[in-house]
Amino acid sequence: MVDGSPEAVFRAHHQAWGSLGRHVEVDTQYRYLNGKVNGIHTGVALARCESIIVADDDIRYTDADVDTMCGLLERYELVRPQNYLSPLPWWARLEAARMLINRGALRTGDYPGTCGLRRSAMLRVGHYDGDVLFDNEELVRHFIVEGASVCHANDFLVLKRPPTLRKWREQRPRQAYEDFVMRAKTLAFMAALPLAATIAYLWGADALFAYALAVSVIATGLAQRGRRGIAWRYFPARLTVYAPLWVLERSLSVYWALYWRLFRGGYPFGDKLLSKGTGNAWIPGGRLNTLGITYSHPASAKPHEQR
Repeated sequence: MVDGSPEAVFRAHHQAWGSLGRHVEVDTQYRYLNGKVNGIHTGVALARCESIIVADDDIRYTDADVDTMCGLLERYELVRPQNYLSPLPWWARLEAARMLINRGALRTGDYPGTCGLRRSAMLRVGHYDGDVLFDNEELVRHFIVEGASVCHANDFLVLKRPPTLRKWREQRPRQAYEDFVMRAKTLAFMAALPLAATIAYLWGADALFAYALAVSVIATGLAQRGRRGIAWRYFPARLTVYAPLWVLERSLSVYWALYWRLFRGGYPFGDKLLSKGTGNAWIPGGRLNTLGITYSHPASAKPHEQR
């Protein structure tokens, strides 16, 4: 277990976890601004097994999920599953709607907080850009650019625990900041509210209602499409009605993110300010994704009880 905690916290963790496995500090030779990336490289270098699961601290794998991941890693060098949320407080419903919209709009699905990889492949493709906020997807796209076999496992869903309300609020501008590389998407959200104000001014309340209704229908339709495959088992149909609310939230948060970009020069990650939302592999990796070179749909079991 690689632990980047301060010294006092690390000692407490060592007492609690030291008997369960190897508990080590992050190797200081890795100096990426995103400390999580340093921890990943430390763990990969020390690992004695070929199949490795990388996951954020809110991801929960079951025994069956681990078996599924290991089975897929026998065929692919990197496996990118999907996440679903449980439980579902109101803010998690908005986040689940965002996941569904991504699943409905993107062939490769939503951006998960976990992946599985082969250690030998990681050592072969080398380091990915670790000075970015969106490090999970940067890792995946780096593998793609370097020619690794990648499975976008859209029907393999792994539980993600929702953040606290405070953490969710903190994530609003960060997610919008990470999206700045997607210029058309960012501009669309930036234009949504000014366009609504213009429509109301020029044509009145009826036109504004028609505009809002059109946006809501599109967002809800994409969210419903995101429930295709077996995702309907993990995402209740009622979550689709939160899709328009997420669009509204992002239309506000994009300006919050723009403030950080223009006036602060980046977005905080721990005690550092990261200027890049995404890294070197984002655009070329995305182009290969669009071509469908690495796309696959493995079957998945029903949700399992957590242990």
